Amino acid sequence: MSANQNSNPGHFRRFLRHPITVAMVAILIGATAGFFVFLVSDVTGWRLFLLRGALIGGITGLGMIVYIRRTDRFALSEVTLSVPEFAQIKFAINTEYRRAAWKLFVDTLTRIATQPLPVEEGSLREALSSLYGIFTGTRELLKTIEPSKTPSGVTVEMLAVRMLNHEIRPFLAKWHMRLKKFEDLALQALESDWPDNSECRRELESLRHRVIDYTLAFGELAGIKHPKTFLEPMKDSTR
Repeated sequence: MSANQNSNPGHFRRFLRHPITVAMVAILIGATAGFFVFLVSDVTGWRLFLLRGALIGGITGLGMIVYIRRTDRFALSEVTLSVPEFAQIKFAINTEYRRAAWKLFVDTLTRIATQPLPVEEGSLREALSSLYGIFTGTRELLKTIEPSKTPSGVTVEMLAVRMLNHEIRPFLAKWHMRLKKFEDLALQALESDWPDNSECRRELESLRHRVIDYTLAFGELAGIKHPKTFLEPMKDSTR
């Protein structure tokens, strides 16, 4: 789908490159502002009080908007979810951490490691690299956000850390070096020749389902009503 070229911000940037045009616009804005100041300075009596009241009201309104937005960003609310191995628990969530949950949802959902790896198909090395990508990406995201200030309740970052330390890290610690050792010793061999191939794939499939459970939890915390639909193939409406 192509965007409307008339709304292209590049036209505005090109407009600003002409110094004469910019100078004329600046003069016009300055003259308008000067005329307004003149009108205000000439106001007396009840009109002056009315103008002052309107100015105070406008400043108060702007302050309320800033306060409400900041409150909406940092105020914590509770969301109850069913998370694997936790049963039902209450999460403390706010706008900032909904954004973090959305990023975690997208990152885990789009990795190879959350997609099925049929027997004798796909690459275990790519799957392990994908898991490592989830690990490093999640860790870097958590470094950029401050911990939720909540006296109780589980938070998004707690769930993310548990996914890393209780699910992904143990799997990588067990299988990364085993596969690398085989690759180093048998440079020309196929992954299917690896004696631990089947066992690794079975554990990978089990891990995949657990990571998907975390992914769906991140989706719900991000505010997605039906996160499972992201995992389903799109239906062909032409049929």
